[in-house]
Amino acid sequence: MNRASYALCLLAVLAIAIVGCGGGDSPAATETSGTTAAPAAETEDTAEHRPKKEAWGVAFGAEGEELGIIIYDLAGHTLYTFSKDRDGTSHCYGACAKAWRPALTEGKPRAGGEALAGKVGSTKRKDGTVQLTYAGHPLYRHAGEKQVEVNGNGAHAFGGVWFAIRPSGEKP
Repeated sequence: MNRASYALCLLAVLAIAIVGCGGGDSPAATETSGTTAAPAAETEDTAEHRPKKEAWGVAFGAEGEELGIIIYDLAGHTLYTFSKDRDGTSHCYGACAKAWRPALTEGKPRAGGEALAGKVGSTKRKDGTVQLTYAGHPLYRHAGEKQVEVNGNGAHAFGGVWFAIRPSGEKP
């Protein structure tokens, strides 16, 4: 199995484990009755609290073929930093945010794999969404990339340079 396949398998296992663990914010029943309850009908309230598309909220460190251990999202997409961002604040909006999609989160962001929990955080964007950060850097996905690709590393676009990020918080 090559490194890319291994990284994807590892990401999939972690995603299942994190989703399966749930948020842990509400008490869970410790006994089961042997009957299965029918799923509740979706209401406006539950629809509003469903995570936004791509709002993983997890920075996952795994080994890639080209750059070694870097930070990915749970779908296996490389997460990038933008050199124009300062003090944990995003400076990527409009066309920039379409080409370099902000890694959004809902709830408390988490770390997985080689990512360090103390370096995972979030920042509020101008539009009210919450963006995942790592080592104080807002994180983005390159819209044109597939899983485990790192084509955006070192790219010059929108007045800055884009870099993947290592678990240490440094550029590869």
